[in-house]
Order: sequence, then C-alpha cells, then structure tokens
Amino acid sequence: MIHLIASDIDGTLLQGGQTRLDPALFDVIERLEQHGIRFAAASGRQYTNLRRLFAPVADKIDYICENGSLVISDGSVLYKQVIDRALGTKILRCMLEMEGCEPLLSGVMQCYVQPKDPAYADHMRYFVGNDVAVVEDLTAVPEPFLKIAAYFPDGATEEYRLRIAQAAGGTMRPVVSGMAWVDLLPQDCDKGTALAVLQRHLHINREETMAFGDNENDVELLRQAGLSYAMKTGNPCVLRLADRAADDVISELNMLLSELE
Repeated sequence: MIHLIASDIDGTLLQGGQTRLDPALFDVIERLEQHGIRFAAASGRQYTNLRRLFAPVADKIDYICENGSLVISDGSVLYKQVIDRALGTKILRCMLEMEGCEPLLSGVMQCYVQPKDPAYADHMRYFVGNDVAVVEDLTAVPEPFLKIAAYFPDGATEEYRLRIAQAAGGTMRPVVSGMAWVDLLPQDCDKGTALAVLQRHLHINREETMAFGDNENDVELLRQAGLSYAMKTGNPCVLRLADRAADDVISELNMLLSELE
C-alpha cells in the first residue's frame, strides 16, 4: 500500500505557465492524510516559496527543497547539503561573467541575486514567488551556499550547461530544471537522495512510495519510488524511466483515493 507521495511542482503540478496550484489539490492532500498517506512537495524551489504555494496545507506536508539540498518535515530540518565556499565562489564568478546568465544563490530561508537586469529580481519575487535579497556581491553572502542555479531568460542551452559544468570542474553536476534554469548540485545530492532521507525518517520504504515528475532533475526521485509517474508532456528521459505516464497528478491521486474510500 502507498504511504508516501512525492511530487515535483513546475511542469508537474503546475503546467502550461500556471503559477497557482489547483485548490482541488489541497482537498486531495487532506483526504490522503485521513488514510495515513503523507504528501511531500519535491521541487527546485525554496522552502518559504513552497510553504506559500501550499498555504492551506503547509503544516501537513513534507518538503524536499532546492532539488534535494534541503529536507524539512514537521518544521525540522532533516537534511541540508551545502556547497564548498571556494568552489561556489568560482562558479558564481563564472556565471556573473557569462552573457545572458543570471545567477541565483540559495540559503535556507531566502535566495540572493546580483541582477544584471533589474527585471530579474522582480521575476524572482513576483512570478516565481521567492523571498529575495538583492546584493552587490553574491560571493560575499555570509550564509552557507545551499544551492547555485543559473537563469537564462532566452533558454538554457546545452552550451550554457557545458560552460557551467566546466566551471564546476566536474565536482558538481548541472541539471535542467525547466526551460530556463540550470541547477548545480553536488554529485551526491538530488531529489532521490532527499526522498530516501524522508523515507527513513517516516519509516516508509520504497515500495510504499509514489512519485511524480517531468524533467531531468526528477530522475532520481522517480527511481527512489516503487511506483513512478512521468507527465505526458515531460522530458523523454523521464517518460522512458517512469512506470506510467499521466496527464495530471490530481486525477491519479483521486483514482488512488477511490480505491481506498
């Protein structure tokens, strides 16, 4: 029986440019809880962003944030992965010099930007919904570096990804997160590793876990679940990996609930 459901957000729960979750999802999460099934948001987004997005049920779900760099359950940090400051500084400087690239540095509760275009900070605040601090020098941020990402308004090409990987010197891996984002993660950090941390904490095994995703940064998440779904609009590599394909998450969860109620 399924006891834990983990779902990606952008491209999975939010499709076609949506910025707000379907309110029906909150009712589904409440019903899942009544059957002893936990729900986890698994995203490249920051923790405070996810809490706002899931506001009606924010205290009832678990969080895999920053593409697996941070895991929070019942308000407690279960896992946090940080980037070596010297390496992070080198990567940020490379991104700042790269034309068409806007770096993003994440801490636990907020992210930091050094905008080349002032519209970038507004995009992060008002479209993405992050808690954002504008700084004069990203490399001088005193908080530990939780995650580094690059935003490309005109699209994240393979050339950009290779340049970022070269700056990281093979010690980190760049993963595509949506059409415009490349996230840099330590080699041993991903949504699957984070899901395993949550599973151990909740005493739930892989076979009791269901996961939904759509893009390259969801591959390990789906592998860590006994039953995996890829969105039909998703990346071909995810569609090949997943057990099943789905049009939308809510319909699949309602089908699960119909078997229980």
